[in-house]
Amino acid sequence: MEELIASIATTLKDYREDEDNISVQVSEDHVAEWIEQFDEELWLPILTELESIFKKRYCSKKSLRQFLVLLIDALTKNSGLPSEVDFLKNAQFLDLQRRGKSQTVILGILHEVISDKYGLSLDECGSISRKYSIYIDDVLCSGLTLVSNIQEWSKTEFENGQTNKMAVEDGSTKLFLNYIFVHKKNFDKKLYEMEKKISARFSAKIKSYHMHEIQNTLTPTSKIDLIMPNSVDQPENVQEYQVEIIETVDAYSKEKGYKTSPEEFFRLDNLPKEEKFFTSAENRKLVEDAFLQKGIEILRKANVNNRNMRALGYSMPSIKNFGFGALCFTWRNVPNNAPLVFWYAGGSFTPLFKVFRGNNSAFNFIFDFSADE
Repeated sequence: MEELIASIATTLKDYREDEDNISVQVSEDHVAEWIEQFDEELWLPILTELESIFKKRYCSKKSLRQFLVLLIDALTKNSGLPSEVDFLKNAQFLDLQRRGKSQTVILGILHEVISDKYGLSLDECGSISRKYSIYIDDVLCSGLTLVSNIQEWSKTEFENGQTNKMAVEDGSTKLFLNYIFVHKKNFDKKLYEMEKKISARFSAKIKSYHMHEIQNTLTPTSKIDLIMPNSVDQPENVQEYQVEIIETVDAYSKEKGYKTSPEEFFRLDNLPKEEKFFTSAENRKLVEDAFLQKGIEILRKANVNNRNMRALGYSMPSIKNFGFGALCFTWRNVPNNAPLVFWYAGGSFTPLFKVFRGNNSAFNFIFDFSADE
């Protein structure tokens, strides 16, 4: 137990470290306090899995810097230009999100990286041309932010009266969408959505690079690299919670005039066919059920009235599930699409991470924004 707790704290040691506020960092004492909120027989399997998961799915600031260097190298090779400096001088990095959001923070770190490695400032990027338009963000779960950003950008001017939409379509600029973590199913959905909202030609021209591509489909070959319980031996309170969600989603869909959505609460019992993400199928079952149970308990005690907020993380109000179940974390934040046990302070529960949403701490704060990071 002590070794697992120490290992987890070490992996997460730079979480919000640059804020110089020890109260928001993840210490060994805090990990111990967090795990003790679960039944004692679950302590070892939960810590075992999290120690493994964080090593694969926690992006430190150092890891981000390494990714940015690799990304510039890959984009340079794709461009055919002779050097990274040549590429950067022909590339604009899109800054489309409000201050304090992940994109602006990443661009600040990118400025440091290219200054140290290539002797350029971010302002010098695109100084020769804007042949390449580069969008970078941390996590794509639902993808609402991406579509909103790119749709608005596509309408603005590229040059000489030509819009960015026209520039992408005719090849005047090449658009790359890049993430630290991207959920494949949702990224593909967003490309299709941009096809409908912008144009098929625009969507077809988009290229992308990602640090981690997460499989969250329910196909026979999916690894299901997130929290999604199966239906085996689920107790009555889970069944009751499932019915509540169905009723809430159906009412919302009727109000909006949408067709009712299929149920996506459980993965099939035989999926994944071979367990590679968790250390064992048995531990996956224990952890998924524990996070679902604790999430329901948190919602009940906190008396949360928010149709986006589910036990396993934020979801779309038109989707019938227990929550997105994301398992991806960065040095600066945790997506609200992750299970509540990681980030929500309510219902007398202390989460593993103290998170920040815009200008508000997630502690004792009821959210009213859309589900997306």
